[in-house]
Amino acid sequence: MNIPLQTILFSIPALIYLALLKKRGDDWTEAFRKIGWRGSRLVYYLWSIGICGLIGGFGWLAFRLVPAEVIQDPNLNISAYGDLHVSVSSFLMILVREAFHVALGEEIFFRGWLGGWLVRRFSFQSGNLIQALAFLLPHLILLAISLSLLPIVIVQFIAGWLMGWLRHHSSSILPGWLAHSLINTLGAFADM
Repeated sequence: MNIPLQTILFSIPALIYLALLKKRGDDWTEAFRKIGWRGSRLVYYLWSIGICGLIGGFGWLAFRLVPAEVIQDPNLNISAYGDLHVSVSSFLMILVREAFHVALGEEIFFRGWLGGWLVRRFSFQSGNLIQALAFLLPHLILLAISLSLLPIVIVQFIAGWLMGWLRHHSSSILPGWLAHSLINTLGAFADM
């Protein structure tokens, strides 16, 4: 089994922050609350499914706006799962991998640690906008391949903003982690 290196790397700032909060005298419950590591009410998991559908629809539309020759460019690897066949076991395998190797680390870093701190420091509107822009930064590499991938980049910004909204209202990264994992999985599954 591969080590989820991205998740480990993205978790380091949150772990350092936890240690600093604990050293400052915060109890563990309060420290974990600040970075969104807590449960959430069922309604926010339902919201995450709705967000997944919304982003999935926007993503589908964005891919339709990108010229076919760009999508089929061998330099653009849309999915690492091209050798799998459509099946329930493939879906579950992709879901687990996306959840633990990609989405968890990004939710811990962008929504849990960075977004939580920014919203507390500024306001929801400003903090969430900044975290969504920070989430967008590593995705801008797509524009180096082709500027026609801009619709996909816009959808990624919207997804980052909506995950931040979900984290703020639920006080947890878990509903966003679910939505993020499903969005990535459905995107990979649609490309099979």
